[in-house]
Amino acid sequence: MIPVFNIIFLAATIISAIGLIFIIYSRSIRGIDRKLYILALALIIGYLVSHAVHFVFMQMGDVTILDQSCHSFLLLIILVLTFFTYYYPNKKQMGLGLKLFLLIPSIIILAAIWLGYLIEESHAHQHHFEAHYSSYYSIYLIWYIILLCLSIYLLTKKIVSPDFKEYKTQMLTILLGLIVTNITAFVFGLYLPWILGFYYLVEISPLAFFIGAILTTTVAISKFNMFPAAVSKIQTFSLNKKLFFAALIVVPVVILLIQIPLGRILFDIQTSEEWQKYFIISIAGGILVAGVMAFIISRIIANPINKLTEITSQIQKGNYGLKVDINSNDEIGLLAETFNEMSDTLRKDTFELKEKQHRISLLINAFEKSNASICAFDVLGNILELNTQFAFLYKSSKEKLLKNNIYEITKHENSLNELSTSLAKYNGSVNFEEEVKISTGNGAKFLLLTISPFYFDTDQAAGNLLIAVDITHIKILENQLAKSEKLAALGKMAAVLAHEIKTPLTSIKMNSDILAESIDLTDEDKYSMGIINKEINRLNNLVKQVLQFARQVELDKKWFDIKDLFYDLLAQTELQFVDKRFNINVNVGNQKILADREKLFQVFLNIIENSFESAKENGLLTIESKTELKNLILRFTDDGNGIPYDLHEKIFEPFYTTKSSGTGLGLAVVQKIIEQHRGRITLKASDLGKTIFEIYLPLE
Repeated sequence: MIPVFNIIFLAATIISAIGLIFIIYSRSIRGIDRKLYILALALIIGYLVSHAVHFVFMQMGDVTILDQSCHSFLLLIILVLTFFTYYYPNKKQMGLGLKLFLLIPSIIILAAIWLGYLIEESHAHQHHFEAHYSSYYSIYLIWYIILLCLSIYLLTKKIVSPDFKEYKTQMLTILLGLIVTNITAFVFGLYLPWILGFYYLVEISPLAFFIGAILTTTVAISKFNMFPAAVSKIQTFSLNKKLFFAALIVVPVVILLIQIPLGRILFDIQTSEEWQKYFIISIAGGILVAGVMAFIISRIIANPINKLTEITSQIQKGNYGLKVDINSNDEIGLLAETFNEMSDTLRKDTFELKEKQHRISLLINAFEKSNASICAFDVLGNILELNTQFAFLYKSSKEKLLKNNIYEITKHENSLNELSTSLAKYNGSVNFEEEVKISTGNGAKFLLLTISPFYFDTDQAAGNLLIAVDITHIKILENQLAKSEKLAALGKMAAVLAHEIKTPLTSIKMNSDILAESIDLTDEDKYSMGIINKEINRLNNLVKQVLQFARQVELDKKWFDIKDLFYDLLAQTELQFVDKRFNINVNVGNQKILADREKLFQVFLNIIENSFESAKENGLLTIESKTELKNLILRFTDDGNGIPYDLHEKIFEPFYTTKSSGTGLGLAVVQKIIEQHRGRITLKASDLGKTIFEIYLPLE
């Protein structure tokens, strides 16, 4: 058997040395620390196998070849670890001089081991191992110490360096394993046999390396992420499989750490037959005990975990608040208690979350359905959210405006100039409020603009909220109220003035008539007297209109046909419009209406006379009617000179006129009468050649 082991261990040594040289001299140093580490593990396994051969398969006689293999593996292990401590973790390229310094002496010593220059012979006897070394053996020991010290120095230097601060814990672990395993192996596997001439507690050397291998492998897996495929596979195991797998590892460890020393010290086992029998009994008993313990532990741990898994599955489906019933004071019980607390917290949090989602839904719905235009934008002006009403302001859609910059899109919208100005005024720190006027297709619109910052979890504003409320109706009411107050004051003053003027005017009229009848007047005097009478009559008409405007006369409402009223108007004004050949086209249907006939006659007569005065030769006035939503709509369209645009809002004001002989009360009285009927009159359009008035009157 010895020649077979000779070939095997010699080949393993040569292959390991070649593999080390290949790794060190490869062009790429990427992953070199992992490769060196894996090679070190392989050498440790070889070293353990070599020792196992000593104990299990040894025969009485010469075991020199096994001793040489153990020394070769030890030297290769410390050499590989020296290279590993240099490259980990920075993977800095090693200089050629240092490589040769480490490799050349090691190769020479390996050759000397296998050629018999260091170990002369080793013999296995019934009770002990004898070892005979040459005088050159001390070179091996010195070189081993040099490599170990160099490895410790390289690691210590990196540990104290601030450049490798994040790897400090890993390197301390590696340093501890390096010192414990190699010093133990050196003392019990190399130094004591050299001093004593026989191996004393030789088992400690492989045990030390076995412990070191487990320690460094654990670090490799947890820190270096080595063997990811194997780790991933193990992680997919069930709990029972993991316990069984752990038992397979624990049993050999216990045998090596406890059974071998007990077999040597307590039972005085020496022969290979005794060791083989002892190993078989130990392994069988260990597997049996480990299997029973694994089964019991799996029942104690797996059953509660299965319960937890089942409840977790129910919670995953939305059944929050379920609790697992595990009565235990150990870690599983603590886990169950924590799990139940988590489940209850999930139930409460889910309920609160649903409540918040409901409130958010209400807010979003109110946000979208609000009549106000609302927009949220960040501190740079990028639109975060908006409602449909805000999109209407820009004649666009929400999708197109979202993520755009509010300052940019407002600046380029001509109808929103005042809004753009207000945005420029806002400084982003305090609430801002201002009325703005914008242009729309249906005329001007007034908005009450409010801009205020909003915050999240910090004192720094996260953005701004813009709310624009349409106050056009309020502005119209305010203007109407101001106008009503103005008209009321004006009417009261006009009534007083008219009353004061009427009495002396009547006296003047009466005395003028007396003078004209009592004295002989020349033609010139008669002409002057005619002017006086004409002006007196004009003033009388003015006083009459002022009193009519100022007084709130009760309406005498009766049912009548509106078409008959227009026919009476045409009959009365027919001769008046002959000279100018002014034509009136009445296209009014038969429609009964409850109103004051005389007052409406006055209204329509005033509008017709205004059209006549504005018309040119062969002018035309068209009167049309229609009913809409229980309202009678009358439209008066003429082809006269029209009314200038800047006067459109003034034509219904009292005493405002552009005629040299006008009183400025005609349309004011017309508007008052229409409003007394709960209707309204509007100037729809007026350009050169076309003026349109519309009157809305309720049918009931």
